Amino acid sequence: MQAIELLKRILKHYGVDVVLAIAFMLVAFAYVYDQPTLLSAIARKVALASAGLVYYYITRVAKIGFVVWEHPYDKIYAIALLIYIALVFALG
Repeated sequence: MQAIELLKRILKHYGVDVVLAIAFMLVAFAYVYDQPTLLSAIARKVALASAGLVYYYITRVAKIGFVVWEHPYDKIYAIALLIYIALVFALG
């Protein structure tokens, strides 16, 4: 049930992004000569981003404990996570 709710929220907030990602992924697969290399690069970047988020969460909880995020702070936190993911994809 939680997975369905999560999927609904993702499609509600990121529907256009999901469609663009799928469309451009199909274009990338159609025009790349070495498809396993492209899949490997995508998998590596997703794995780096996911592992980094887990590591960041564990270290944050270990250093400062659980935090109750309020409106100004959760926006700053979300922006910091977006910057982190962008850096992982750009430099990974």
